Amino acid sequence: MTDAGGTTDHIARALFHHAPAGLFAMTADGVIRSANDTFCEWTGYPREDVVGRYFLALLSRGSKLIFETRYMPLLQAQSRLNEMMLTLSTSAGGTRDVLVSSVLDGSGAEPLVYAAVFDAGIRLKYERDLLDARRTAETAVARVRILQAAAAGLAPASTLAAFGSALRVSAEMATDAAHVSVIVTGPGGTRELVSGARPLAETVELADLLPVGAALASGLPVLCRSAADIAVSFPALAAPLDAEGVEALCVVPIIDNGTVSGAIACWFQRQRVLDENLLDLLGALATQAAPVLERIHLQHQIEHQSLHDSLTGLPNRRALQNRLRRLIGDAERHGRAVAVLFLDLDGFKAINDDFGHEAGDQVLQQVAVRLRRVLREDDTPSRFGGDEFVIASDRIDQTSALEVAQRIRQAVREPLDGLARGQRVSASIGISVYTPGRAVPMSPDDLIALADEAMLASKRAGKGRDTLLTA
Repeated sequence: MTDAGGTTDHIARALFHHAPAGLFAMTADGVIRSANDTFCEWTGYPREDVVGRYFLALLSRGSKLIFETRYMPLLQAQSRLNEMMLTLSTSAGGTRDVLVSSVLDGSGAEPLVYAAVFDAGIRLKYERDLLDARRTAETAVARVRILQAAAAGLAPASTLAAFGSALRVSAEMATDAAHVSVIVTGPGGTRELVSGARPLAETVELADLLPVGAALASGLPVLCRSAADIAVSFPALAAPLDAEGVEALCVVPIIDNGTVSGAIACWFQRQRVLDENLLDLLGALATQAAPVLERIHLQHQIEHQSLHDSLTGLPNRRALQNRLRRLIGDAERHGRAVAVLFLDLDGFKAINDDFGHEAGDQVLQQVAVRLRRVLREDDTPSRFGGDEFVIASDRIDQTSALEVAQRIRQAVREPLDGLARGQRVSASIGISVYTPGRAVPMSPDDLIALADEAMLASKRAGKGRDTLLTA
């Protein structure tokens, strides 16, 4: 097919090489397979030096860390990543800030990453120009400094505490608020103060702090420029806030992809103008914070999934061993006992065979719920594999361990619901108890193996009972 400008293939190649954005493809481990002229020009290297090279080698020192610890894990987790800020190192020894958007394509014989690179300098200059048009040069410089400090503080944050601290410090730089609070929402609409102080902490629950609730519910900033404004908007809190010296407040929601995920709350001890410049700056901080908060939530989700059984939601074998390692260390320091209860379901195979695997899954889920219901606060249940569950118990003795085992057997023996409604399973339980100072040191695997041995003894003795062995 041809047209007035030449062949379609020729136009496609020209579009690829002369696009105003850098374009390249790389393998899943980061080796560049193809790159357009724009990308090569930005790096300063000829194409033959770019193709076959690791993309990591073209990044600045700080961006290499971001690429390895954030960029690739996130891309592999969600297959698409938009506008990750990185810094290229050029052949001339300079740097170029870029925004990289990527897609992981696993449809071919070799998974490939297709990336578009945009010059971030142009975007930042455009934002500075808009800022200069609205504010004086001195205010614009201060704003840029605050945002840059926020970006530098937020970029490495990997926990809610680090995120909240970085965002709070930036909000304090942007305002002269007496207190700044950073609030993050959680599952079921829960709210957590992750950094800073707030008024009425001793008398009003965070969920009942109405200015914060209003911002989280509406997704819009909440402003009260004076004590009179507070009295009009939140009459029930007017007197308590006044008693703590709060005469003005501003709450700006943190919104990511249309979802309110938190808020920045500033509490002032004098009447404030709270003009558009301040709101814009706090809004910009919230905008910067939103993707960081999303990343942290995603990291926590990935970490949670790596340590929990997907079917029952209980900790998995890896999490159990980590927990036992901590309990044994605490026990050896404080001279208290640790116990492991190894639980195997009697009659599970018959239900799985007669009613199907879905019914078997439901049985495992019901047992997990029952374990959570009857265990003590210091007991950690886990799914060890198949129809085996292991409980790590702290602050326990032999008598208490046997009492826990009895409650477990009674709970497991209750009639089942779901596809196997009315059927029953029982539990054969093996218990190992380790008391530091009375026995040779034991590892988590040692304690689990001893409890497994005791469980097999319960099986041999007739099932549906418990056996205790001491280390």
